[in-house]
Formats: sequence, structure tokens, C-alpha cells
Amino acid sequence: MRALHTTARERAFTLVETMVAISILSLAVTGPLIIAQKGIDSAIYAKDQITAEYLAQEAVEYIRNARDTNRIQGNSWLSGLSSCLVVSGSEQCTIDARYPDFTSGGAVTSCPGGTCPAISFDSSSGLYGYAAGGTWSPTKFTRSVSIDNRASAKEAAISVTISWNTGLFLPIRTFTVREYIFDF
Repeated sequence: MRALHTTARERAFTLVETMVAISILSLAVTGPLIIAQKGIDSAIYAKDQITAEYLAQEAVEYIRNARDTNRIQGNSWLSGLSSCLVVSGSEQCTIDARYPDFTSGGAVTSCPGGTCPAISFDSSSGLYGYAAGGTWSPTKFTRSVSIDNRASAKEAAISVTISWNTGLFLPIRTFTVREYIFDF
């Protein structure tokens, strides 16, 4: 017959068994957390990529609108966009689409020293532009625009370059949208 009482050694886990159980539990929890973090990082990158693509498209559409407006008003087709025209090398400008009149002072400006400033975001209206103060705060996005019509008087190549930094140790992301417009 077996004794009803067991010793403490037979009932309790040893320190080694406890450490092994904690290690297995840690590995089981770490895997899903790493996968969740990768998913969050991918979502943030996708959001930034989409925002950058929309900012590039906005500049191209603004230049198309300027061309069409000039045509209707009987002006030179690239009138008001002289800050963006490539004359000798790599002239760049900023386009602030908040201004419907591209000939106004703040709509199209040249980049000082060839480096364009960061685009700002207005948290109250949800607009991007180059304003400062109040509800405007700088973003991680930089947009530079150039228009090259040196090859033909009836054709111009628009180049919009968007750059942004996705994190502290990650490289700066950059892409360029090129579009051709014509003086019809």
C-alpha cells in the first residue's frame, strides 16, 4: 500500500522547471508581438506612401490648372510658374495649393538655396501647405517641383520629388513623379 503523504520535493516545481516554463511562455508571447509590430510598421509606411503620392499628384494637378487657366485668359501657357522653370540646371520651387490664384504671392515660390522646406499640416482643416503657426505644424514630407521646357516650346516635363523620413534609423524615402504637359 502506498503512503498518502508525499514529500515537498515531489509536489513542488524545481527552480529549473520554473525557468524552462517561463522561457517557453516568453517565446510563445514574443512571436505574436513581433508580428503585430511589423503589421503596425507596414501600416504606417503605407499611410506615408499614400500621403506622399497624393502630395505629388496635387502639385501636378496645380500646374495643369495653371496651364489651362493661362490658356483661357490668353496668357503664356507657363505664366506664373517661372519660379519652377529649369533654366540652367536644377531650379526647384514649392507649390502651395491652398491658393487658387497661382499668380498670388505665396502659391509658387522658389526654394531658397535649392532646398525646399517641409510641408506643414493644418490639424483644424486637414490641409497641407507652407503656412506656420496656429494649428499648422511641420510634417516629415518635403516636396520640390521643377518644370523643364528647354527641349521644346510646346512641351514641358514636370518633376515632383517627395521625400520623407519614416523613422529615426531608417533611410529617407524619396520618389519622383514625372508628367509631360503640352501647350495645345
